[in-house]
Formats: sequence, C-alpha cells, structure tokens
Amino acid sequence: MLSARAVTKRYGSTLALNGATFDLDAGRVLAVVGANGAGKSTLIKSIVGLMRFDGQILVDGIDVARDGRGARRRIGYLAQNPAFHQDLSVRETAIFYARLRGAPEEAAREAVEHVGLGEHAEKLVGALSGGMRQRLGLAVAQLGDPALYVLDEPGTGLDVAARLELRDFIRAQRARGKSVLLSTHWLEDVPATADEVLVLDRGRVTFHGPSADFVVSNAVRSRLFLRLNGHTDDAIPLIQHAAGHEVARSGEWISVTCPTDGKTKVFETLLENGIVILDFRVEEATTASTDGTGGQS
Repeated sequence: MLSARAVTKRYGSTLALNGATFDLDAGRVLAVVGANGAGKSTLIKSIVGLMRFDGQILVDGIDVARDGRGARRRIGYLAQNPAFHQDLSVRETAIFYARLRGAPEEAAREAVEHVGLGEHAEKLVGALSGGMRQRLGLAVAQLGDPALYVLDEPGTGLDVAARLELRDFIRAQRARGKSVLLSTHWLEDVPATADEVLVLDRGRVTFHGPSADFVVSNAVRSRLFLRLNGHTDDAIPLIQHAAGHEVARSGEWISVTCPTDGKTKVFETLLENGIVILDFRVEEATTASTDGTGGQS
C-alpha cells in the first residue's frame, strides 16, 4: 500500500530526511516515532505530496511525485494542526470536504457522528476546542473511504477518553483491511495500536520492525502535571497504589513521575474512579531503546 525508497529532503544545509526506505502492507499499522526534529512531519508531508523530495514514494502503486492528486485520492490525511474555515460549522465543513472527495453528504454526517461531534454539528469551527478540531480532522480524513490513513500526531489535544477511542478507530480500520501510518510521541500507544514501528533520528531510519521488538526503556521517565475536578486528595493515594508512582502536589496541580510507558495507567486509574482530568501537560525524555538497535525515538 505504501512504499518509500531512499526518501531524502534537505532544507538548505540541513538534512531532514536521509534515505528513508520502508514498506507498509495493506491491513497493517505503522507507528513513526522520533524526537522533535527527527523528520516525522517531513516524512508525512512528503507522503501526502505537500513538499518536494528526492527518492520515490508509491501509494497503492501511484508515484506521489508524478501524480500527487491521484495518490491523495487514496489517502485519508490528518494534519497535526488541522486548518479549517473558522466561520463554517462542523456540518458545513464535513460536507465541503465530502464534495471535494466525491463522497455523499450522508457520509459527512456519519463521519461527524462517528467521532462524537454529532451534538456539535452546528457549532462554528472557530468556537471548537483543540481536541474537537482534531476530532473534526479525523472525520474529514474518513471521507472517500481511503485505503491508507496518514495521521500526524492524531492524539494532539485529545483528552484521555478520546485517545482511547482513537485506538479503537485505528484497530477498526486495520480490521477493515486499511493501512494506517501515524506519528506519535505517546510511546505507550505503540504496542496498543501498531504492528510495526519506524524510528527516525535526525532524518535516518534507526529501527524498522515489529512493535513487539520495540521496547520503551523503563529508565526513561515522564512527568505528568494534572489538574483535577476537586478530587486531588483522593487521586494521590489512588495513583500511588495503582502504579507506585511518585506524586507531589502544588496548589490545584499534582505532578506524577513515572516510566514513559506508564502514563496511560495513571489516566485509566483516574477515569475508573470517576475523577475528571480538567487539564494536563507532559514533560518527557524522548530516548527509547529498541531490541538491540540502540535507536532513538
């Protein structure tokens, strides 16, 4: 479904991609991971034909450089920060893109419902939260029944429940025989969603293989900062009991220090006990170990 051969991209003297080569078969999910500046977004923009590059990329046999429009017809693309017309409603936006993709208006309505925006269909895009815009972007990506989904940090702006729904969406597309390429900095999502992992480090592929062979080192630590719905005192012992993490409090915020692959457990523990997360941010290292490759993520 997707074939990349020696894909290279320079910005002046900077080598953003350095000979990236890989394949993605139908019905498979590939996670692309790497630190900021590793080349993830450059690779994705090359795949969807948004920038020139050296090398070759084929989407379902179509050369992106020669027939970008034809390749994009087979791709459902979600940008990291989707840009929509601010003065259109959710419904109008979905219909607009459905017409561009040659899909019926009913498909637009179904896509909006599918991502949980049915109750907000008449809300203007300019009034949406970042997470809701991301959901709308995912709805638009589904239009035209693409064979390949290309998702650039699809979890950006989503709350924990929505991120779990995103996992279900990716699994459902794989079950339908669709291919999915996604970039993510949530490393614990990788074994839950991906069949394969591609690690980029300063534009070079340092690991490409089964997700089972991609091991996030427990020595890599994350620090979560959480603001809850008035149940901070209840949350601290729950987190400590569930995962043994280091928890501290500062005013209405609590900080949790945990292994990088333990963040989801913290969120799930709070949700299971009815504690709403009003806001959060993450500080984490980006180095991960692979099965003997020493690659960076």
